[in-house]
Amino acid sequence: MTKSKTKIKETEKNTEKASVILTKALQEFLKNGYMGTTMDKLAQITGVSKPTLYSYFTDKETLFKAVITRKIEEFGQDFYCLPKEVDLSQSAQDFFREILTLILGQMLNKADKHHDFIRLMIGESGRFPDLAQKIVKSIHKPILEKLAYFLTTHPQIKCNDPQMSATMIMGSLIYYIMTQKILQAEEILPLQQERYLDHLVNLICA
Repeated sequence: MTKSKTKIKETEKNTEKASVILTKALQEFLKNGYMGTTMDKLAQITGVSKPTLYSYFTDKETLFKAVITRKIEEFGQDFYCLPKEVDLSQSAQDFFREILTLILGQMLNKADKHHDFIRLMIGESGRFPDLAQKIVKSIHKPILEKLAYFLTTHPQIKCNDPQMSATMIMGSLIYYIMTQKILQAEEILPLQQERYLDHLVNLICA
């Protein structure tokens, strides 16, 4: 095997190992938070020695930032499922019902542990304000811009302030996640998802 091919193989192996470390570390941070997670524990669950772990990530803060940054990028890609343009073949009610269902569905995606991730970042936003702001910039802001665009371009919607309306719609979806998932208030303040979305769509199309 040539030196160049050997180097490529080593690079691929290192990239794969780094990916495994990031995946395992995310699970540990979600479970125990930043302060409750140690590099000793991370080395144990990732199956590497501490020197190897430090060769990839110089300290816990660097590893945490890499973990969160990768997850933010993944969540941002999840919302590529939103259409680029208004579907004029649908009524405003049907179109916005579909859009809000897609957005909320991604927020509730248990496989991605979206609400666990948000819970973690709310707790760590004071320690890592740059990461918290990155969530808003990379996830919330593009969704708001897309909603405002739909409100502006759908011929059946008359909206004087699309940006503010989009913010209020997004706020309603976030409130649903906060009360039903993050604050564990499903029994105290039950909000039936279908009914919640139907009423929100009715407000948009009123």
